[in-house]
Amino acid sequence: MKKIIASLMGVILLMLCAAPAYAEELPTGITSLSYFVIDAKTGAPLFGNNEDQAYDPASVTKVMTVGLACEKAQGDWSTPLTVSHDDVHSLWNTDSSHIALQEGEVVVLEDMLYAAMIASANDACNVLAEYLSEDGTIAGGVAVMNAKAQELGLENTHFANPHGISEEGHYISARDLATILRWALQQPGFYQIFTRVDTYYMDPTNRQDQQRAFWMHDYMRLSGSSHYIPEIVGSKMGYTDEARYTYVCLAEKDGKQLICSVMKSNMKQEKYLDTAAILDYAFQNYHSVDIPPQAGAAQVGVRGGGDIFGTVNADLGGLSILLHNSLTEEAVTLQDTDPEYIIGGAMPQAHYQIAGGDLQMDSVVSGPMTLTGLEEAFAHTPEQKLKVKGTADRVKITTSLFWVLVAVAAVAVSVLWGIGRLRTGRKQLRHFTK
Repeated sequence: MKKIIASLMGVILLMLCAAPAYAEELPTGITSLSYFVIDAKTGAPLFGNNEDQAYDPASVTKVMTVGLACEKAQGDWSTPLTVSHDDVHSLWNTDSSHIALQEGEVVVLEDMLYAAMIASANDACNVLAEYLSEDGTIAGGVAVMNAKAQELGLENTHFANPHGISEEGHYISARDLATILRWALQQPGFYQIFTRVDTYYMDPTNRQDQQRAFWMHDYMRLSGSSHYIPEIVGSKMGYTDEARYTYVCLAEKDGKQLICSVMKSNMKQEKYLDTAAILDYAFQNYHSVDIPPQAGAAQVGVRGGGDIFGTVNADLGGLSILLHNSLTEEAVTLQDTDPEYIIGGAMPQAHYQIAGGDLQMDSVVSGPMTLTGLEEAFAHTPEQKLKVKGTADRVKITTSLFWVLVAVAAVAVSVLWGIGRLRTGRKQLRHFTK
């Protein structure tokens, strides 16, 4: 009997540990093994389940691939790319989605971006990986993806390929997936690609004379579907036999923007139903709270070249944060501000602590600051000092040169006067001699 009781207590303890400590209740009936929801504007986590467990991501991998390509391109999508042998032949016997690229085919970056996101084309992702890499290889592009994951602080993500075919060492957690999408949405043009519903047409190339069309397959974004959810404005789906169904989306309603990631849904239908239930719960149970601006709330040092040139006043720009309906703005406090502004770098930010208790995940979010008095601080930089010193030096040189010229002129006058006196003396001498 004691063993039975001990076992039951162990099971209860495990259940309590597995239950999120930050939420009184969560959406019910969810069958997907993992999900996570964040405020897209601030990155504040709202709620989730098994959000830090790493899973096989399938094609949601492409959010990172396309995001990096958009970051590198900076809005210029006209770059021509040549399809390599590995882009095509590395996918043989994988039964993967593709757009029938051919070795030696010259394509445009824009076409590959839409092919990867809308058509979920694995061959297009290989081309993008080579575009990202320094050595022109797919592996080099994957290395860039892993470097970005480290930069973003993703603790449960590692990439083995740029497309999401199931492979050892290729995994993402639901939390990391939401973080990747939020970062990608900040890259030039990514939102345009991610939210496109209309069919995209790729022009003929040097190897194929037929136009190719890519269309969106997410039933939750197709208005004629029974699964249609108008709040979902952008999404990426994934599936492999090992990963099962994965999904990440951006949803907007009443000024709120949510990012929702769902992983390890056993059936496609479950993915749709779970996402709908999670978004309904989030929109109903969270509201926007405005944190007002504060003038002169902080002091920020101005640094450049390793030296501090001065201190300026910083105004907090305010922030709109999603909080659980039972929380007020009192749950948000100013934690600290960036102490320095490095000339030429990003503007410093204010950091706010959200104390969610058992209603929402505790977190820290960042908001903008405005600096005043920068011109005065810039006057103490080496460059400005050099300009001032150079002006002073030029004044000194000009003044010195003036007096040198005066002295030369005086000497010249004296010499001429002396010559004149000498000539007069000679004339007088000749007169007396006569």
